[in-house]
Amino acid sequence: RERERVGEDTHTHRPPPLLLLVLLHLCAVLMETLVIFDFDFTLVDCNCDPWVVNHLGVKDIMESLYHSLPWISLMDRMMLELNARGKSVSDIEECLRTVPVQPEMIRGIQSAYASGCQLRIISDANAFFIKTILDKHDLTKYFTQIHTNPAYVDEGGLLRIFPFHPYTDPPHGCPNCPSNMCKGIILDNIRRNHPSISRSIYIGDGRGDYCPSLRLKKGDHILAREGYIQT
Repeated sequence: RERERVGEDTHTHRPPPLLLLVLLHLCAVLMETLVIFDFDFTLVDCNCDPWVVNHLGVKDIMESLYHSLPWISLMDRMMLELNARGKSVSDIEECLRTVPVQPEMIRGIQSAYASGCQLRIISDANAFFIKTILDKHDLTKYFTQIHTNPAYVDEGGLLRIFPFHPYTDPPHGCPNCPSNMCKGIILDNIRRNHPSISRSIYIGDGRGDYCPSLRLKKGDHILAREGYIQT
């Protein structure tokens, strides 16, 4: 996914159109349908990484390191910096619970699930951020799996964030994706492991969603955020 400037943590979100809900219902009735959601600026109405950084007061450090670290390493460093400044994991959770989610998006997720679709998230955010936000809105139960960068609270009470594709592993080989994650490979693996899926609907907004969109097949659908992707 493209990385917005550190200060850009809010954006006017275009609610899911009625056509999306109709399409989800028809697809689920006719065949087994997989619905993939990106997270930042798609399921939620901001980029949750800068949201936390800006609201908890480490924007200055992030700006100074922005061009010197890979994004996931940068976010891991920001979690260490928050701890050093006296912010707890509970403070981070409280901040995440204020991330905006459009009511129309919540209804769309509930409708897709009720129609029998299999729902998943593929996101370059992280597991701790995503689960905290989904739990706040009682949405976790609707998703079969969340594919994202791992994150956990260590024995010292620090929130740590790591790349989905470890930097120590051989490169994943996709020229369209960041080194820590290829969403297209993830999508291919999901469909390979679940051959009963006959149609996919991919909902995304940024550069990281371009690769999986190229892997969609005849009869699949891409729901891209209008007027937002940057080249």
